[in-house]
Amino acid sequence: MKTELWNSIMGPTGTGKSSFVRNAVPLALSGQVQVGHSLESETSEVQPIEWVNEDGVKIKLVDTPGFDDSRQGLNDTDVLKMIASFLEEEYRGTVSRVAGLIYVHRIADTRMGGQSKNNLRMFHKLCGDDSLKNVAIITTMWDKVTAEEGQQREQELRSGHNLFKPLLDKGAVMKRHDGTPQSASNIINYLLGKKSTTVQIVHELVEEQKPLEETAAGAELRGIINALLEKHRKEICEMQEKMMREMEGMRKEMMKEKNKAEMEVARLRKQLDDLKRGVLVREKLGVME
Repeated sequence: MKTELWNSIMGPTGTGKSSFVRNAVPLALSGQVQVGHSLESETSEVQPIEWVNEDGVKIKLVDTPGFDDSRQGLNDTDVLKMIASFLEEEYRGTVSRVAGLIYVHRIADTRMGGQSKNNLRMFHKLCGDDSLKNVAIITTMWDKVTAEEGQQREQELRSGHNLFKPLLDKGAVMKRHDGTPQSASNIINYLLGKKSTTVQIVHELVEEQKPLEETAAGAELRGIINALLEKHRKEICEMQEKMMREMEGMRKEMMKEKNKAEMEVARLRKQLDDLKRGVLVREKLGVME
C-alpha cells in the first residue's frame, strides 16, 4: 500500500489557514473548503482533505481550529483533544506519515498578542523540538502591508526570542504565502521533500502512555488556563472591593439622605404641633372672654 504523506495546518483564528488549504488543493476540491471572511472561525473540527499529486503521491492536508477559536461551545481543551485524537489515530495507521507541520501568522498584525503567543506555544509543545525541522511558519496577508512594513515585521518575528526565533533556531523555516495556488503548492512541495516525523504529543500518548493532561501540550494548556483563572480571580476580587467601596459610599450617601428626610419629617411634625397649639390658644382666649 502506498504511503500517505500529510501536512497539518495550525495557527490562530483568522490568519488564513483555510484559505491556504483552498489554494493548496486541486481546483476540483477547493469547493470543499469553507473559508471565513472575518475573525470568526469557520473551522470547528479537524478537517482533512486528500488528493493524489502529479507524481502519484497521496497527500492529506489537515485544517485545524485555532486555540483561540471564536465559536461558542468550543474551548481550547476541546481543540487540543480533537487535534491529539486525530494525530494519534493517524499514527496508529500503517500508511499515514507526517511530512510537515504548517503554522500560519498574519504579517499584517502589528504585534503578537497574548492569544497568538498561546497558540504558538501550544503548537511548539504539540510538535516538540525534534519535529521542528518539518515545520514551515508561513506569513499571510502581504497585500495588507507595504513592502517596507512587511519586511520589518518579518525581521521582528525572526529575531524575537518569544516569537519565532526559538523554532527557527531548531530547524523550522519561515516562508511567505502570497495567496496564490502556486505559492501554496511550493510550500507543500517543500514539506513533502522532508523525511517524515513523529510529533511529540503522539510520542507521549502512544509510546510513553501519558494521559493528555501530562503531555507537554496538556501541561502548557493547564498553565494557560490557570493563569487565566488567576487573572479572573483577581478581577473578581477587585470588582468585589470596588462594589464594597461603592456600597459604603452609597450607604453613607443614603444615610445622609435618610437623616435629611428624618429632619424634614421632624420639621413638618413641629409645624403640625405648632399649628395645633395655635388653635388651642385661640380657643382658650375665647373661653376667657
